[in-house]
Amino acid sequence: MFRRPPLPPPPPPALPQAWPDHESMLAERALAMGELRRRSLTAGGLLLLWSLGLVAGFGWVLISLGLGNFEDRNADYITGFVELILGVIVLLPTVIGTGFAVAGDLALRRRIDAWAELGPDPENDQRLRAGARATVWLGLSLALCVTGFGLALTGGGQSDSAGVGEVAYLVGIGVIALVVGVLGAVRAVGHQRWSRHVLSPVPARGRGGAHR
Repeated sequence: MFRRPPLPPPPPPALPQAWPDHESMLAERALAMGELRRRSLTAGGLLLLWSLGLVAGFGWVLISLGLGNFEDRNADYITGFVELILGVIVLLPTVIGTGFAVAGDLALRRRIDAWAELGPDPENDQRLRAGARATVWLGLSLALCVTGFGLALTGGGQSDSAGVGEVAYLVGIGVIALVVGVLGAVRAVGHQRWSRHVLSPVPARGRGGAHR
């Protein structure tokens, strides 16, 4: 299995002897936060999140087929039972994987917060904001939320003639898409809020510009 390299270590205690001078501390802070920022809101992270959603959707398709077989009296119940078991086998690892992804994101955020608390560095902090990446993450995630919500509503509004498997399929796929979209949107919004409150403020252009 491929393993991601470990996160940069947390900063040492902010003691006078930790760095030779303030410039050395800022340089190490910039290196660590740059590496942490590189791992946040990446295209690969978004693809991984969506891939987990696709695999979860495939597992739910199998579960829906199994439910449909149990509803049909002429169907093979053994086939339906096998489809249910396979669906759970496929779906369960994606839930666990999503939990690990969320935990990894929280660990990254705590680590970058620890480095940011060492002190402001306006010149280097501006490149850490990743405003364009956050906007892309948020836009795609909101589009997925709308799609998932629409599918869930469509499944819930099916006529009485619709089978349990068909309703379960639409509602389940819609909920999975909605959850993946919400996770992506929360991560993007969280990064934007974090960058506004933790990172150094944008330096004013020109002396006395704020008093003009």
